Amino acid sequence: MKEKTSFFKWMALFVLVFTLSLPVTAKESFAGTMYSVSVSKGYLALRTAKAYDSSNEIGELYTGDTVEVMDTSDNTYWYVYSAKLGKSGYVNRNYLVAQGGGSYAGGSSYTVSVSKGYLALRTAKAYDSKNEIGELYSGDTVQVQDTSDSTYWYVYAPKLGKSGYVNRNYLVGGGSYTGGSSYTVSVSSGYLALRTAKAYDSSNEIGELYSGDLVEVLDYTGATGYWYVYSPKYDDFGYVNNDYLDSVTSSVSSYDTMWTVSVSTGYLALRNAPEYDASNEIGELYSGDTVWVSDSSNSQYWYVYSPKLDGYGYVNQEYLYREEGLDTDSSYFGEIRTVSVAKGYLALRNMKAYDASNEIGELYSGDTVQLLDTSDSQYWYVYSPKYDTNGFVNKDYLVGGNAYATLYVKVPTGYLALRSAMGYDAANEIGELNTGDTVVVIDSSSDKYWYVYSPRLMKYGYADCNYIFCN
Repeated sequence: MKEKTSFFKWMALFVLVFTLSLPVTAKESFAGTMYSVSVSKGYLALRTAKAYDSSNEIGELYTGDTVEVMDTSDNTYWYVYSAKLGKSGYVNRNYLVAQGGGSYAGGSSYTVSVSKGYLALRTAKAYDSKNEIGELYSGDTVQVQDTSDSTYWYVYAPKLGKSGYVNRNYLVGGGSYTGGSSYTVSVSSGYLALRTAKAYDSSNEIGELYSGDLVEVLDYTGATGYWYVYSPKYDDFGYVNNDYLDSVTSSVSSYDTMWTVSVSTGYLALRNAPEYDASNEIGELYSGDTVWVSDSSNSQYWYVYSPKLDGYGYVNQEYLYREEGLDTDSSYFGEIRTVSVAKGYLALRNMKAYDASNEIGELYSGDTVQLLDTSDSQYWYVYSPKYDTNGFVNKDYLVGGNAYATLYVKVPTGYLALRSAMGYDAANEIGELNTGDTVVVIDSSSDKYWYVYSPRLMKYGYADCNYIFCN
């Protein structure tokens, strides 16, 4: 009996010590600020205590890894949660860099511009071949997270899927070429050279631009006379003398620029120049394909963007038509919605009616559509990226909107089931969500089960909202 009593005393003491060892200042949920790890070499240790000691290491974090900071009360060691390791612990704050707003998307986007070679992505603010972790070339984009240093900025490189430091002198603009302003080349004779550097030199020419060619201006702040541009004709970046550029004045703008291709046979060619020539074809557009018109100043060939081909070019405007009666003034126009069906599929139709003969596609839960016309009480006209075509769908099976909230999972034990249907049933489990996982809430209209997207599982489904928390 004495041995039994001693055992229970030992267990009680263990529980007490364990409880007291927990950080009393840590928040109740994983809803802190996101930081990125930045070490010049090796790793940043995740520790069980606020001390440099090899015996308290419980994980290794490397440059580019992210953590969620829960407690910043200590001058050196912050309490964090690591989704990578699935653990909480202490790290030395001197090796953390704040992410702009807690998301890579929050940083300003810049474009790499090097005259030759590449721009190194580095683990430290120094020119050293040993700290290179990636190569960035002209035209690559980065999202800037920290500009406090006069030379080396901390960035996230989507191309590499890594964070690190780059020399800011080789970054231009603050946006990508798809968001640049359109200009037309205008030369009295000859051509306008596309160059690798801001200088008149025959050795730096990489392309010839003629009157009527379009460029997207990325940076206006270079040396006098030279702007950094993207050329759809060459699908390349470079510098041009701005004296030979005219601003594009389009007769259509915003969402009013969307037109639909209509050809009786064959295809409509997307071209890199405003003229009919077999050598300038860069893509094929078929009836039902949509394009966004950037410049309609030419009477024959309009400059457009094709979502299907993900590229710019010229098309013969005689084969474009406007969708009549589109509810372009609706506040919903252009928004994205997600398909949600309990079973089977949502039919994409060519008419506003339930009829097996008018089905042109099958949309399943998780598929997305873009709203074009919401004027009908039942059938909405949408664009389907999956089929790259327009059609009608029953609106009752669409959920969500443009602004989706990213929330956090927190369960006291075990996991939160991601389900294929609203209901507690072992048969409908399609994944396991753990504490610290994030979910994107698509539809929160139910008071029990929310329709969410799990980035980690890369799946859509339903989850019990009682275990989902905001910041």
